[in-house]
Amino acid sequence: MGDTLDDDDPGDRPNFVSRLIEYFEEVGTYLRVTKAQKILRRYFAMNAFDGAMTSLGVVIGAYISHIVDPGAVIGVIIVGGVAMAVSGFSGTYMTESAERNRALNELEDAMLVDLEDTIHGQASRFVSVFAALVDGSAPFIASMPSVLPFVLALQGIAPLGFAFMASIGASLVTLFLLGLFLGRISEGNIIYSGIKMVVAGVSVAILALLLNGGH
Repeated sequence: MGDTLDDDDPGDRPNFVSRLIEYFEEVGTYLRVTKAQKILRRYFAMNAFDGAMTSLGVVIGAYISHIVDPGAVIGVIIVGGVAMAVSGFSGTYMTESAERNRALNELEDAMLVDLEDTIHGQASRFVSVFAALVDGSAPFIASMPSVLPFVLALQGIAPLGFAFMASIGASLVTLFLLGLFLGRISEGNIIYSGIKMVVAGVSVAILALLLNGGH
């Protein structure tokens, strides 16, 4: 009985932490090989901006149209976010895949060797998918803060008027944080960068109100 295998022996179980660390190291290697960090940042920033601005426009449009069903607002924002995610993923994957294949072919021609099964080929295929995931997920993630207040209203936790104001505020905060991110990347004034993003959001709100007032 003393030789019975201990089922709780950590050595008999996959080391999840080690595998996770190895995976991130592999991802880092692929990004360095393809030099994709900059383009991934651009994809994230541009599409997160689109997601936050679109959700802000939806909320303002719903407010000035006197929509009183929080579920309807939630549905429009989520459907819009999913549509942008699918469009972003598919478009970016096809674009990046074509660009990465071209770059790999040019490298193969220069080196006179097949790189398909090397780290260069693996990195090229990985980055095409990874860039598509970043591009597709960014607008959906950026639109989610504007949904939460309406979820509270739908559950009867918060009044609808508060949900509209809180949602608009959440979108502006998202834009401000995105501006901070861009300011840090550019090594400029991060507060000024954040304020510029908020001004862009406020401009959308003012434009929507002016267009509504013209009808």
